Amino acid sequence: MAPLAPSCKVCGIPLSGIRAVPPRVLRGVRRNPKNPNYCNVCGDKQIKGEIAEITVLFADVRGFTDLTATLGPLRTKQMLDEYFRSVSELLYEKDAIVDHFIGDAVMAFFNQPIKRDDHVAQAVVGASDILHTLTHLNDQWALPEPMGVGIGINTGYAAVGTVGSTDPKDYTAIGDAVNIAARLQGQAAAGEILVTDEVYRHVASAFPGAPQRRLELKGVRQPVTAYSLH
Repeated sequence: MAPLAPSCKVCGIPLSGIRAVPPRVLRGVRRNPKNPNYCNVCGDKQIKGEIAEITVLFADVRGFTDLTATLGPLRTKQMLDEYFRSVSELLYEKDAIVDHFIGDAVMAFFNQPIKRDDHVAQAVVGASDILHTLTHLNDQWALPEPMGVGIGINTGYAAVGTVGSTDPKDYTAIGDAVNIAARLQGQAAAGEILVTDEVYRHVASAFPGAPQRRLELKGVRQPVTAYSLH
């Protein structure tokens, strides 16, 4: 695991060491649970219901029901915990907010609250890293059938901020950009990264000749052009 940032990457307030004691005691500043390299107040302070450009990643475990039936719920939970820890750490390093764990799926978004010109590429690299990490975990686990993950990525504008409260733990993103990424993930096979054409435009040089798919996605009015990355 990479060392955590000593100061918040957004506002620069100290998060570790003796200099972190006054803000922690007087202002309740602590590490953000959705990325410990940020402080807990930055999302709420800087962005509250703003429309922002982000890149959204959904990754979902394939064959989860069969896995539980084979290994039992306790062993399956232990494996998922290990997988989610590994995925979270590599996404933190790329300045992503690890927004939600939804059953056996993870949602993350990039470019908020810290801006990065390469947020689209970082999401794709993060997705590739997830697949590589899972390969190593599968080697360790030595399962009868290896665990698989399908990933969907989209970029666009969404409402980013705290939803329904002022608690930074509720910092999230909502909108069509998020929904399309979730739907793409649902179409992705194990070991496949499906990205929209806008995402592919940013990374085409790294994935020349990627297969193109025209998809009808639930809840999306127009067909979506997607590219399959491996």
